[in-house]
Amino acid sequence: MSRRPDPAEEAGFTLIEMVVTVAIVGVVVTALTGVVLSYLRTTVDTQARLSESHDVQFVSAYWQRDVASIGVRSSTYDTATHTFPLAQSVDLPACALSGDAAGASPVVTLAWTEHDSLTSTDPGATVKVTYAYQTSAEGGRLFRVRCGSRPATVEVADRLAAAPVLACADAAGAGSSCTGAGEDVPVVVTLALSIHDSTGIDLPTYAATLLGERRQT
Repeated sequence: MSRRPDPAEEAGFTLIEMVVTVAIVGVVVTALTGVVLSYLRTTVDTQARLSESHDVQFVSAYWQRDVASIGVRSSTYDTATHTFPLAQSVDLPACALSGDAAGASPVVTLAWTEHDSLTSTDPGATVKVTYAYQTSAEGGRLFRVRCGSRPATVEVADRLAAAPVLACADAAGAGSSCTGAGEDVPVVVTLALSIHDSTGIDLPTYAATLLGERRQT
């Protein structure tokens, strides 16, 4: 005689249980997907900002050193002060732009006097450094071009959203002309940069201001 099947042996999922399970899984997956995407976006944003910050540190190292050096000395020796007075040292005529920097637009030219001799009446040689902006399909490029002794051209920044903006200030921090001479040679010189997002995910442009302070008096 056959045995009647035990209803417990035929236990399974009902349609309602399946629908509820799928709905719960859908909610959980949606929530987890949002968390993962948010994490990935935050990570990419952070990496982009770190990359941009590294670029700014690179160009800032050049800028701070160059501004610290500015101080073109007059060729006429002042016997009263026993010095060569400071001449205009910022916003001078640009160096010749060639090679990678050909066609770039000068933003500012900084200059200083280098001495090959320790004699007090040696006028020294003038060295000029031009920062020049060049537009490109990938974003603007900023070059540092040194002329005079040891000429060199270095690309110090790229992906710029616009041409850098120059500003000068005196020792008190008040705005001043960049073309002053003598006591009016600016003490602080800044260059404002706006850098495109490097990730391609439409982050806001990264703004940074390079600041340098003249050391010569």
